[in-house]
Amino acid sequence: MSRLISVKGPHTTDPDRAVHIQWSMGNTCNYDCEYCPTTLHNGTKPWLSTELYLSTIQKICTYYRDKGRHLHFELIGGEVTTIPGFETILKTIADYGASTVVYTNGSRTVRWWDEAKEYLEGVVITYHPLTMDEEHLFEVVKTLKGHCTIDLNIAGIGGQVEQLSTVADNLRNIFIDGKRQSIYDVNITVKTMYQKYLGPENNHHKQETYYDYTPEEIKIMQRPGLLPNPNASNHSDDDDSQDHPKFWSTEFMYDDIAPKYVQSHQIINEGLNKFKGMKCELGFDSLNIDMNGEVISSWCGAKTFGNITQLENWDIPKETTRCPYEFCNNLNDISITKTL
Repeated sequence: MSRLISVKGPHTTDPDRAVHIQWSMGNTCNYDCEYCPTTLHNGTKPWLSTELYLSTIQKICTYYRDKGRHLHFELIGGEVTTIPGFETILKTIADYGASTVVYTNGSRTVRWWDEAKEYLEGVVITYHPLTMDEEHLFEVVKTLKGHCTIDLNIAGIGGQVEQLSTVADNLRNIFIDGKRQSIYDVNITVKTMYQKYLGPENNHHKQETYYDYTPEEIKIMQRPGLLPNPNASNHSDDDDSQDHPKFWSTEFMYDDIAPKYVQSHQIINEGLNKFKGMKCELGFDSLNIDMNGEVISSWCGAKTFGNITQLENWDIPKETTRCPYEFCNNLNDISITKTL
């Protein structure tokens, strides 16, 4: 049986080895989706002050800039685009030379997105078909097209997957115009969803019951999400080519077979998120800030470095950590470098 010897996320191909800062800024949301954990949208962790957000950005950017590291922020909620002064937050990050990806339901107006797009490297939009107007989604995507990367996750409501796959195909058609230059530009998938979420257990996420998907629906959701570059092959054997899978997929290296390149949405679907006992470079490749302002190495909470109000004395960890968990269920954590 083949043995997994290393895992490398797409960001490890970046010569600057950017530090990924995933920041959960609060849990206020304008949606109330049944499949979403209540802790992510019930407003019990209100937004912090704009001043505190900005001072935290300054401290983090200065800290890593002095160490020669580039920063990549991923801002999640709740619905972070509703934070008062969020446009200023985006501009401040850009002014420090860092990049930003926003996780969103895309509900802000087209005009808002048109003004914000200059500060964005990417957006991860989850389309909630029970709540969001499909035409609004299409207009937002058209506004962002060509200005930043776009990951579109369509919530796979049981019994509606075939219909939603048509929505995915229509979204792909927006990008089929011969002008697309990079395989990075768009990723469109119908995502498996939990019918009910019961909450965390023993400080590690207890995954709940999926919708009762049919075999046909599961097959649809396992389709590759990337729209192939019309000007290049979908797979290049040239390691330096940006069409090589390592630039947009997570690499799974085995001891006796060729590397396997897997898109993020497929890793959990295919049961590849098992890293117990491997050395994980949490804190080197990424840091996370939770809704309480705690700075942690990863969402599994293996190491804590303090609170965002007391950043002066924390430091990058000096050693790797052995993964203690049976499963890794956060896509950001999954992409952290791991070795035997």
